[in-house]
Amino acid sequence: MMTIVTRNTLRSALAALLLVFSAPLLAHEGEMGSVPEDGSTVQGTPEEIGIHFDGAMRITQFDVIGPRGRVSLADQPGNDPTEEYHVRPAGDLEPGRYEVRWRGLARDGHMMSGTFRFTVEN
Repeated sequence: MMTIVTRNTLRSALAALLLVFSAPLLAHEGEMGSVPEDGSTVQGTPEEIGIHFDGAMRITQFDVIGPRGRVSLADQPGNDPTEEYHVRPAGDLEPGRYEVRWRGLARDGHMMSGTFRFTVEN
């Protein structure tokens, strides 16, 4: 007959195994970096503005906000999952601070979002 100590030990071991095997299922794709880098200062209009992920992400929103409000972009979010998403500004960016706000759907179905900032100088 099993003792209470043995039963508790088996339960603890089973719980630990479940945690080990379920950890990858709980992982989400996340932001790995941006172009321009978060907090950086660039000279003139950047050729591209983008973000890199550690897994596939379907971008649902990508807004660039500058000194005069929302910046027009040459590209818009698509429906295909990607590990890198880049857009080009539709025109020159004036000097000032810019914030990029993005939102996406990870392959596991979770909505992800974030921001990064950069400054444009002439």
